[in-house]
Amino acid sequence: MTVRNGQLASTNGHGTATLLRTKPIVAARLRTSAAAQQRSVPATAEESQARFSYRWLAVIASCSAAGLGVLALADEAGRRQMIFVPTYYMFWLGVLLIFVPVAARVLASDVNRQERLTLVVFLGLAFYFVKVVGSPYDFTFVDEYVHVRNTNALISIRHLFTWNPLLATAAYYPGLGALTAGVVELTGLSLFTAGLVVVGVGRVLVCAFFYLIFEKVTNSGRAAAAASLIYMANPMFLLWSSTFTYENLALPLGAFVVWWVGRTRNRGGFTSMAVAAGAIAAVTVTHHIVGFALSLLLVAWWSAEHVGCRATPAARRRLGILAIVACCATLTWFFLIARPAPTYLITNNFLPALQDTFNVILGHTAPRKLYHSALAAPAWEPLAGFAAVLVLLAALPPGLLQARWSCRRAPAAIATALAIAFPLTLAPRLASNGVAISGRSSEFVYTGLGCVIGLLFTAAASKWYAWRTNLEGERADSRHKWRDTFIPTAVAALLMTVVFVGNVTVGTRWIERVPEGPPRHYERSVQPDAIAASKWALHHLGSNRMFGADAIDSWALGTYGNQDLADARWLWPVFFAESMNSDVVKNIKRLKLRYVLVNWRMTHAAPEVPDYYLDPIEPEAHQFLHSFPAAALEKFALDPCTSLVYDAGPIQIYDVSKIESGACQ
Repeated sequence: MTVRNGQLASTNGHGTATLLRTKPIVAARLRTSAAAQQRSVPATAEESQARFSYRWLAVIASCSAAGLGVLALADEAGRRQMIFVPTYYMFWLGVLLIFVPVAARVLASDVNRQERLTLVVFLGLAFYFVKVVGSPYDFTFVDEYVHVRNTNALISIRHLFTWNPLLATAAYYPGLGALTAGVVELTGLSLFTAGLVVVGVGRVLVCAFFYLIFEKVTNSGRAAAAASLIYMANPMFLLWSSTFTYENLALPLGAFVVWWVGRTRNRGGFTSMAVAAGAIAAVTVTHHIVGFALSLLLVAWWSAEHVGCRATPAARRRLGILAIVACCATLTWFFLIARPAPTYLITNNFLPALQDTFNVILGHTAPRKLYHSALAAPAWEPLAGFAAVLVLLAALPPGLLQARWSCRRAPAAIATALAIAFPLTLAPRLASNGVAISGRSSEFVYTGLGCVIGLLFTAAASKWYAWRTNLEGERADSRHKWRDTFIPTAVAALLMTVVFVGNVTVGTRWIERVPEGPPRHYERSVQPDAIAASKWALHHLGSNRMFGADAIDSWALGTYGNQDLADARWLWPVFFAESMNSDVVKNIKRLKLRYVLVNWRMTHAAPEVPDYYLDPIEPEAHQFLHSFPAAALEKFALDPCTSLVYDAGPIQIYDVSKIESGACQ
């Protein structure tokens, strides 16, 4: 059916045309609607006509450089404890200077495909440097010490699966440590520099592969850009996903597998299958959670195509083979090779989180106080966190309605299922043991959530432009086109900024976003004097001595001192007792404790992050009203069976080996 000279022409089954007389106003509206449909072309067509804008890239690069400069100043002021510098506000100014210009540009309608991909990768890399400028000299995040210990063992001992007292499971997933050790050996770089390079390359790859996957799922570069922004707005992306940890290498590898399988599965051939199987093996030996997630995704992909989504039998068969390979490799490694992993992941983390969440839902226990800490967050941050969740929940139902037409394709169906799971991942936040589960799941759930919201955005933008064109007629061709495309872009960029800001407040406590200076009270991060004591212990006492210390200083002893660490479940009674009684002696012998590191700053203030001294099950953990009792630490100096071997300000090391061996009663 077409419009001809104010009349509607339709073609019948025999190919002959009949003319239907219509009123002039109806014909005008039909002409306008047809013109609007022609101008409201798919994003991929607009991208093919657009040119790469180096001017916009220069503007965005300048804004990001200014943002990183502001962040560097805030971080240095925090390290020097310049209380007159507004580091809190400088942090937000810096990250917004990075995020907002990129969001405004990539969501525009007439942006070249290569420019979108470049800007998405640029944003991910700029966010990576937010963490780097905050820790420019060494790894400082708690989880990073685990993998520094692994990598040091691989470099020095040259043996896999060396016991790691910081996290026994990590030793059985040596992918990150092995790759970093290889870079150190090949280039001569320091471990810190090599680790930054490895994780930085991983950040580039994960942003690029996820964008390409989102583009394939949504069939739109503009929707893929929106999906990438939503993914980068997940609570873990800004800081935690930039750390030197094994998940941040496994996730790019998993994204590569998904992209590679989607690209090559219809071609066949041994080479493509071998590459996919090799990447699956790399994921398996790098991280347990990503291994399970990749296996489930491949199984779901195969199931969706087997049930109703279109695919050739050969492509479906190759996908099934890869799903079997992933499941067998992940389960075999998890249960037979990485022997501590089931206890760590299932018994110690997943089941307690699940149980606590159900108890909160059923009303058996009170929900956790959100944003609660010793130092309360600014009043607007909880509001921002709730606003981020509300925006996503409000966009989810219409996004699912928009995505229903794409569910005939297996990748879109999987993305929709992940988006539906988003509200379920919010419940564990209310349980004390469920915070980590909720946060870590966002790195996977936000992939599907981003695709659904990206489809909603492109559909809404197209309908808005069509409506404005239909309303204003032919005038929209030139004079008002910029305005009519700018409004949906600006609204979407604003809402995504709300999501980004709110999720940053959810993912990282406000006192942890800027480095800590020399503490006057008990610290929340490893301090130089603890590192110096740990290095002294390595050089004068030897390695792998059984040490007891508070939670913060244990990271330094395990990494810089290469010492073994006593089980905190039996260690906290040794520290909390105010005299060297029989129970303390019994626990020292049970732990085979040789040395104790005492940090007198524990007696100056209650702990903030983490909110316990040695172990989460110790008395008054998570709700300390007083600092650590001084008498409990003085007993090590007063007892005749102990000896002081190191004394440097607030840090002391005592030899308790005579008690452990029974040589002194």
